[in-house]
Amino acid sequence: MGYAARTLIEAIPAPAAILDLDGRVLVANERWAVPGRDAELYPAEGGFLSAAPGPCGGHRGVLEAVWHMTPTGPPARLRCGCDESTERTWQVSALDAGDGERQCLITVLAEEAGPDNRAEFLALLSHEARTPVTTVVAAVELLRAQTLEQGVREIVDNVYFSARALETLTDNLLDLGKLETGRLRLAHEPVTVRALLEGVVEPLQRESRSKGILLLTAPAPDLPPVVMGDSRRLRQVLDAVVGNAVKFTSAGEVVVLAEASGDGTWLMTVSDTGPGITEPQRARIFQPFTQADSSSARRHEGAGLGLALASRLIARMGGDIEVESAPGAGALFRIRLPLLAAPAPVEAEPRPLARRRIAVVAPTAQSTRALSWLLAGAGAEPVAAKFAEVIRPMAEIDTVVWCDDSHDAEAAHRADTVGRAVGPDGQGLMISSTDPRTGVVRRPGVLTAPLVLNRVVAALNQERTGVRGAPVTVPPLSGGRVLLAEDNEVNRTVFRRMIELMGVTCDTVVDGEEAARAALAGPEYDVVLMDVQMPRTDGLEATRLIRAAGCRTPILALTATAPADRDRCLAAGMNGRLSKPITLPELRAALAPYLHPAATAPPGAGDTTGDAVGRLISRIQTDDDPARVMAR
Repeated sequence: MGYAARTLIEAIPAPAAILDLDGRVLVANERWAVPGRDAELYPAEGGFLSAAPGPCGGHRGVLEAVWHMTPTGPPARLRCGCDESTERTWQVSALDAGDGERQCLITVLAEEAGPDNRAEFLALLSHEARTPVTTVVAAVELLRAQTLEQGVREIVDNVYFSARALETLTDNLLDLGKLETGRLRLAHEPVTVRALLEGVVEPLQRESRSKGILLLTAPAPDLPPVVMGDSRRLRQVLDAVVGNAVKFTSAGEVVVLAEASGDGTWLMTVSDTGPGITEPQRARIFQPFTQADSSSARRHEGAGLGLALASRLIARMGGDIEVESAPGAGALFRIRLPLLAAPAPVEAEPRPLARRRIAVVAPTAQSTRALSWLLAGAGAEPVAAKFAEVIRPMAEIDTVVWCDDSHDAEAAHRADTVGRAVGPDGQGLMISSTDPRTGVVRRPGVLTAPLVLNRVVAALNQERTGVRGAPVTVPPLSGGRVLLAEDNEVNRTVFRRMIELMGVTCDTVVDGEEAARAALAGPEYDVVLMDVQMPRTDGLEATRLIRAAGCRTPILALTATAPADRDRCLAAGMNGRLSKPITLPELRAALAPYLHPAATAPPGAGDTTGDAVGRLISRIQTDDDPARVMAR
C-alpha cells in the first residue's frame, strides 16, 4: 500500500486496517498490531482474518461483511462482546483501489475511547505534520519577497507551490481521519464568494497556462456577495474539484461558476473539456485512494484523496455533489450547498465599469457566461457575440473582450482586426490562455487567464495591473515591538525575519516560561505571538500566567492544530490565533491592528508591574507545575 493509505490509517486513533476481499491485511496501524493481541482477531500485515475466530457473533460476521461489501453500500457495524467490561464496534467500510480492485477499511471503536482522547491525538498529529511544512512555506515567503532573477524566481515559486500541495495533502489526510472518527467540526462565518472563487483558481495559473487551458471563474451577479459557511472547508472542496479538472484537461477550458439554484441552495458548477469519465469510473470516483487511471504508467499523479474528501465534506455541510460526463465529452460537476446570505447588511460592491456595453467572445456557452458574469459584477452590460460580429462595428459597442492564444501566429492579426473595428476611441482586450511573455502577441491589451476582477477592471480602465511573478511584498508597518515565543529554532528565525521585513522590532524566546518573563518584565510589547505547543510551559499556560499578573498585552496564538482549538485559546486569555503555515499577508493583517505608537506610561505604573513580575517569576522558579501557580 502507498504512503497515503498508511498515513490515513495512522491518523485513525483506534485499531484500523485495510484488507482485500479475501480478508488479507494489507496495511494496519500500530493500535491494530499491538504485541500479544489475539492474532485471529487482529492478524498482522500479510495475515488473514479467521472465518471462525471464537464464540463472539460479532467477530464471526466481520469476514462475511468484507466478502459482501460493495462500493456504494453503507458501512457494516458489528458489536463485539468478547470483553464484558468493554463494548467494541467493528466498522467495515468499502474502499476502491482502482482497476476494479475493491478493499475494505476496518476500524475498531471502543466505548471507553472518549472523543476528547481522539481529538487530542488528531490535534497532536496535525501539529507534527504541519510543523515542517510551516518552515518551508515561511522560508519561501521570505525568498519570494526579494528581487530575484527570473530563473531563480521560477525555482522558488516551484518550491512554494510544491509546499502548498504538501500542505493540502496533509490537511486532506487528517480531515479524512477526522471524518472517520466523527471529530470534524464546521465553522459558521461570513464567506466572500468572489474572493473564495478567485483564491481557488489563482494558484492554478501556472499549470493552466502551460497547457493553454482557459481557466475562468465568476459568481452570478445576483448571488449574495457574502454567505454564511465554513470558508476553509469550502476552499478544500473547490481546490479538490477544480484542481482535478485542470489536472485531467489537456486543452480547452475549465469554468467555475456559482449561482443560486432557486430552491434555497447555492449551486457551484465546475465544467471541463477533458477526456470525460466512463460509467465504471463514475461509480468509484468519490472513493478514497482511487484514480481514474491507477496503473504504474498513469499520466497524472495524486493520492486519490481530493474528491473523496470533497464528497464527504459536502455531505457534512448538508449538500450533495454529482457528476455528468461521458468519454470524450468532458465533465460537469454540480455541488449544491444550503448556504444563506450573511445576515448583516453588506455594502454595495463598487461598479467601476458602469454604463459600459462590452461585447464578449468566448469558445463555449460556459466560458461566455463566466466572462459575462465577471464583467457584470463590475457594473458593465455584457453582450455575447461571435468573432465574426465584433470585427465589424457593433451598435453602442466600443469595447470587445475575446479569448485567444497569444502563442498562435494568427492572434496578432485578430487583435489588429478588432482594433480597427472598435476604432481609435474603442478598446479591445484579449484574454490569453497562455503566457504572452513567451508568445507572439506582446502588446498592451492582453490579459492572461485565470482572471480576477480587479485585473480586468484595471486593464479596461487602462490602469497599471502589476506583474504576476514580481516580488511578493506587503506594505511596511509603522514600527512597533513584537515578542515571539516559538520553540522550533528554524521557525523562530524565519518568523522573526518576516516580522522585521515589515519594519517591526521582534524579540524571541524559546518557551512559555521565558515568554511570561519577557512579557511581564519588559520592554513593553505591542503584541505577543505565542506558539501553543512548547516544552516546559506551553503557550496556553504562559498566557494564563501573564493574565494573572494583570498584563493586558494582546496575545495571538501560533498553532498548527485545527481551527477548533480557537475556543481554548480565547479561554486562556488570548486575543486571537494564526494557523500555520503563515504567509506574509496573513501575518501583516494579524499584527496591524495592534501596532501603534508607544504611549507614555502613567507615573508609578512601572513599580506596580515590577512587583507583580518579581512575585510571578519567583513562583515559576520554585514550582514544578505552573498550573499550581494559578491556583494560589
